[in-house]
Amino acid sequence: MALKLSKYLFLLLVFSLPLVRPFNFTLFGLLVPYTDLIFLAAFGLWCIAVIRSETSVRFDRLFIFVGLYAAAFTISTFLSVDPAKSFYKLLGEYYLFGLCFFTFNLVHDRQYQKQIVLAWLTGTGVTALASIAGFVFFYAGFKTNFDNYFLSHLGSLPVGDYPRIHALFSNANMLCNYLNVSVALILLAAHLGRIKKRTALILGAGTLFAALFSISPGLGGIALSVGLWFWVVGQKKWFARPALACGIVLAVAAFAATLVSPDTNNTTQEIRLPFIETTIEPSVRVLVWQDTLRTVRQYPWFGKGTGMDVAITRYEVLSGMQQLLRDAHNSWLNVLGQTGILGLAVFMLMLGYLIKRCRFSITDGGDHQYIHIALSVAFVGAFLYQGLGASFEDARHLWVLVGLLGAISSVGANAENDTLPASTTP
Repeated sequence: MALKLSKYLFLLLVFSLPLVRPFNFTLFGLLVPYTDLIFLAAFGLWCIAVIRSETSVRFDRLFIFVGLYAAAFTISTFLSVDPAKSFYKLLGEYYLFGLCFFTFNLVHDRQYQKQIVLAWLTGTGVTALASIAGFVFFYAGFKTNFDNYFLSHLGSLPVGDYPRIHALFSNANMLCNYLNVSVALILLAAHLGRIKKRTALILGAGTLFAALFSISPGLGGIALSVGLWFWVVGQKKWFARPALACGIVLAVAAFAATLVSPDTNNTTQEIRLPFIETTIEPSVRVLVWQDTLRTVRQYPWFGKGTGMDVAITRYEVLSGMQQLLRDAHNSWLNVLGQTGILGLAVFMLMLGYLIKRCRFSITDGGDHQYIHIALSVAFVGAFLYQGLGASFEDARHLWVLVGLLGAISSVGANAENDTLPASTTP
């Protein structure tokens, strides 16, 4: 009974991943979504289920790398410029690692895998509706984020009569990152017939609409994931390679667009383009990266400290709004700035191991292989690619994704023989 309740609560947690605003509170100076409390209840019930022998603890080599990553953050906390502040952030990091471990231990059978996908897609549907509402409200006259709850500020984008939407997330880039995983799961569910084609088309259209109006460079990650999916799964080979090529080109173009900006007063690092008589300069992201590297030079081995600001970059965007950017806007640099060379090394080891666990081929065409492929392309697009332009290493939906990928890949051999471990499902 405890295991069943734990699984139900986990499905609720998966559904609630995009419900960040206004469902949150502040704890030790950190913004905590109320839905994180679902994890405490679900994990507590799972521990009771383990004690009562309703289930058992499963370990995997993945947790060696996650453990090393956790150790790097722990060391960085003790050596932090502000150990007290780092300690509270470290608790949040342990929560993410626990979320990965918990996800891994719950995903044992095909029926529950299906339920997790459907819970995620239900949350995606709510997100798409919130995004559409933000769009409609904008053109109904509610054009600021003060009177349109779903609207984001434009950031470094030029001023114009268009909405930038973040739905119920804290920012538009995080929305796009979440939707990157959602697109892969929609393709999976449609391919396996777990949702009707009409439902998949409607949900897919709403999801892409929401992603487009996030106006995020993460759109390149979605294009890359879609291209990879059709390259691996597409039955029409004449379409597979062009789809992958198109995905790669769009991903490169989206990332390249984040590197430059029209000329502003923020920096004297100007580049004059020949023939078109236009001057550009490094973008705000490049300026933040430069600032982060200065922090790294000051704290090279163990970083500035867990949760510490690795950059302090003041920037006036094209709309005239003043911004103060404190994180690296790059997952690798953010880890490097907080935990130093030690942390970056174990972070890359962990990611390398996860890449090894990804799957980009089909052998027997079993459902488990398509699930594995969908999670793999989502990981490449959302975690690896989008991590180049933003700091997503602490996104809770990505740690659920890592747990799912680890679990699916670990049972692959059993699944190929149609002998997945039995488990109680809700």
